[in-house]
Amino acid sequence: MNYSILGMRTLILATAGIISLMMSYSSPGQKTAAGWMYNYAFDGNAYDIGPNRMHGQMVGGVTAAPDRFGRAGKALSFNGVDGFIRIPFSSASKNLPTANFAFTVWLYVDKYNTSPFWDELKTDKYSPVFCKTETSTAFQYRLGVADQGFYFDGGEEGSSKGLYTSNGVTLVPGKWNMFAVTFNGYVAKYFLNGHLIACENIGAKFLENNQPLIVGCDFPGQASYFSGKMDDFSIWEKFITEDEVKQIFAVQSKYPFIPPNITVPPAEPVVVAPDTTTKTIVKVAPPAPKDSIKPTITKKDSIPSTAPKQEVFEVKKGDKIVLRHVLFVQSKAEFLPESYKELDQLVATLNQQPQITIEVSGHTDNQGNRDLNIELSEERAEKVKDYLVTHGIDGKRINVKGYGPDKPISPNDTEEHRRLNRRVEFEIIQM
Repeated sequence: MNYSILGMRTLILATAGIISLMMSYSSPGQKTAAGWMYNYAFDGNAYDIGPNRMHGQMVGGVTAAPDRFGRAGKALSFNGVDGFIRIPFSSASKNLPTANFAFTVWLYVDKYNTSPFWDELKTDKYSPVFCKTETSTAFQYRLGVADQGFYFDGGEEGSSKGLYTSNGVTLVPGKWNMFAVTFNGYVAKYFLNGHLIACENIGAKFLENNQPLIVGCDFPGQASYFSGKMDDFSIWEKFITEDEVKQIFAVQSKYPFIPPNITVPPAEPVVVAPDTTTKTIVKVAPPAPKDSIKPTITKKDSIPSTAPKQEVFEVKKGDKIVLRHVLFVQSKAEFLPESYKELDQLVATLNQQPQITIEVSGHTDNQGNRDLNIELSEERAEKVKDYLVTHGIDGKRINVKGYGPDKPISPNDTEEHRRLNRRVEFEIIQM
């Protein structure tokens, strides 16, 4: 292997990623670090707009609220009394990892709860963000904020281990802040508004449980609820870096996230057991099977009573159609959440017309190294093919090609024109 070439390639990719942060074809509000698993925009609902569609249920006092940009109904408000979101993670479906993971979320704390004095936090005021348990005090892990710092721990109440801070760097009530925690099995890091505020080796070994993730409430026995607003809650199955956290904050603090339109089957009623003891135990009917939750396409501003028919592309032989909403993480072959609507439309088209053969092609602008651009464009085209194949389309019907900068559809003289050239498209080869 030629190590000098490899090093140069790495340098070019890193430099291009930094320079192009605000120049991608994708809307800047959609940029996130690669490796995300679940993504909740909290646009008045608890839908997972990521590929797993692990939708949550809003319980009690959770309502739509303005987001950090002032857009009505684009965040969720928690009343601090009985409101929370239940996301049905368990070993029977898809569970959350116990190492190599990260959480990011935008928080607006109205007020902190009063509790017995917490030695590790040096305070008696805190607010839970989430806890992975519903009926047991043995929680997989939990996250919360206090007026003196933050906590992220796991285990049994009274013997839980994790990372606690009491350095006074915290969320100021009445303001939006982006908080992130990331853990690789040994080191946990806290970030506030893109800045690293705590880093520590911890002895915690988080144990997987079969409990759901409860957002906005602590574990049973605490009966403590989050009071305030949340927005753009994301979960990664990776230890995201400091640079990635900075990039996420830099973009999400300036640009609103615009999720795809999806609908889900109506959830069965949620029954909350009376609080007859010091514990608050919530019993919830089982969620719809994962496979029954499918993304659907709706007309703008419509609220269908039943799932509408999946839209398809109108095509004829020789047509080239640009997938303008299939977007990728900067300099990577990783889909952004809004890509799936158009990918599903292509799946529906190929299912409707099984005689079709297509070529999926990736394209870039003329900025940077040509060979690396060709390689990246082919990887992105392959990513589209992989999605189609995993959704039942015969791989023999799909050819893949990466053209890099060689087939522009616009001059590369302005950023707007270069943006048009950064694309994935498909061509009807046979009908």
